Amino acid sequence: MKKIFVLGGGIAGVTTAIGLKKLGFDVTIFYKKRAFSAYEGFSQKTKEGLLLNACKNASNLLEKQSLRNANWGETQNKVNYEFVVSRVLLDEALILDAKEFKIKCIKASVVKNTKFLEKKAVILYKKDSITFEAEADFIVDARGRFTPFKDEYINGPKSFSLLQELEMPNAVQSKTSIDSVEDGWIWQAYIGEKKGYIQFTCDEEAANKISNFQQMLEYINKQSLNLWSLKGSKPVKKLVKRDSFCKIHKTIITDKFLLVGDSASSIDPLSGNGAFQALSMASVAPYVINTILNFPQNSETAKSFYKKRVEFIFNKFSKVGKEFYNLESRYKTNFWQKRQTWPKDEKELKKVPRIEEEGILKDKFIYPNEVVITENNPMGVWLFNNIDVVDLSKYCLENNRDKALKYFEEFCIKNSLIDKNINILKKWLFSQKLLQFEV
Repeated sequence: MKKIFVLGGGIAGVTTAIGLKKLGFDVTIFYKKRAFSAYEGFSQKTKEGLLLNACKNASNLLEKQSLRNANWGETQNKVNYEFVVSRVLLDEALILDAKEFKIKCIKASVVKNTKFLEKKAVILYKKDSITFEAEADFIVDARGRFTPFKDEYINGPKSFSLLQELEMPNAVQSKTSIDSVEDGWIWQAYIGEKKGYIQFTCDEEAANKISNFQQMLEYINKQSLNLWSLKGSKPVKKLVKRDSFCKIHKTIITDKFLLVGDSASSIDPLSGNGAFQALSMASVAPYVINTILNFPQNSETAKSFYKKRVEFIFNKFSKVGKEFYNLESRYKTNFWQKRQTWPKDEKELKKVPRIEEEGILKDKFIYPNEVVITENNPMGVWLFNNIDVVDLSKYCLENNRDKALKYFEEFCIKNSLIDKNINILKKWLFSQKLLQFEV
């Protein structure tokens, strides 16, 4: 059995480790307790994603939803609900999920960068003040924004989040809100049992002027905003400052290591898709590693498959963040102008729909295969409703409408499709512009 070390015990690390364990690898997670308390709002799709990845203990923490208000731009409304969860408790639940899969979990600090030999990867880790050395066949770095690869990123405008736990007056209902202000935006939460939380996201210049809660309070008071979380509240513990800008690593994957979650790419928390991004990467990472280690002739295809998906997710949610920033038109400060113009819009130069060769996931490995690229499927699709649609799509693109429809009828008979599936497939072909409507 090939030995794999996963560095980091958050969502990305644990779900990747469980996926690798299911494939039969010898997996060890190295993790340490989160350095500070933090709370985060998660969506229903994150809960479903955790359940899908067999993280039952973690998903159980996403139990009660808080009402979420948005005071953004010139509108004020109750947007939806979100699960507010302590990241410290979530980390503990995730490690419990990993242990239930018989994954070895070592609470230790990994020292410095990983060393790569010809065939093995070597890490140094410190446990109880003693340093140990260990070898593995592959390394998964899931240490988030605090990975030692810090300076090897391409990034957007630099934002920093100032995090403060609060002791608050008791409230009837758990609630959160997000407020846009002149110099950034604020997320506040009441999480029950007189516990509260506030996060002020601003640019680097403003963050450098704030080192404690009182200074943050003075800065927030200048924003002419009446925040419910600060009424009668007291700070608990120290103010925490962390980076929260969009960034993507220059080297996401090699033959010896793979970055997953925030280590690979992290997005502005405003988009609300950080956990979803981590789960998306973790859903394919085990199969990519399986290919590199056990089907090396396809390793280049596997690495390209993973890298393109990480880049696609990053670009997609960076644009989502930009769209949110552009909903605010009242402020003309540098904070808003920088984020309303990044990333720059780039048009798709290649014609769609089209056929290209890309990596596909099949039978637990990544293979090169022709796929159909469409506007709705920019990463390509080869199966639709469990039917291989590449040859059908290629024929439709290369022939006129009448010939394509005749071929489609023959295709349906050959594949023994029933009426319901025939209609679904035909609708898909039209929707993806593989078949054209009559003029």
